[in-house]
Amino acid sequence: MSTEAVANSVQLPPLENPNERAAVGAELQVVLQDLIDLSLVGKQLHWSVVGAAAHGLHLFLDELVGEWRELADVVAERAVTLGFVPDGQSSAVAAGSRVEPVAVRSLADHVVVWELGRRVAAVAERIRARLESIGAADLVTQDVLVRVVGALEKQQWLLRVQLGEKA
Repeated sequence: MSTEAVANSVQLPPLENPNERAAVGAELQVVLQDLIDLSLVGKQLHWSVVGAAAHGLHLFLDELVGEWRELADVVAERAVTLGFVPDGQSSAVAAGSRVEPVAVRSLADHVVVWELGRRVAAVAERIRARLESIGAADLVTQDVLVRVVGALEKQQWLLRVQLGEKA
């Protein structure tokens, strides 16, 4: 093994398909942007909610925003572990996120729950769609994304039951 190969093997974890390192990093970047944007949308809704359930929902939205930020950190750290430097700056998030923006106005509590539920579901579905291809390149990254999807799907359930829908 060459000195360079030894140095790289010490610095970067091996992948099932080492030629996919840049592609895995790019996929993690997309997920990171969506999670950061989801946290920003959640905070916007946190400020916009009105109605009988506004206080409880206001607090719940803070919890969700915190969870999305933690998940974003896990995703970003996985990217760095693989040798990819993620970009979580506002310009990168604005350019790359596929999270639908929300109206900047007061929104009834049930509308906030509905709108946020749709966005959480969309992000979870997009990540779930990547799981197989990511797993072919790196099982550890796939596990990270499975954790993210699991958290988002639990949040979907918590939002859904607030609308009186079956769990």
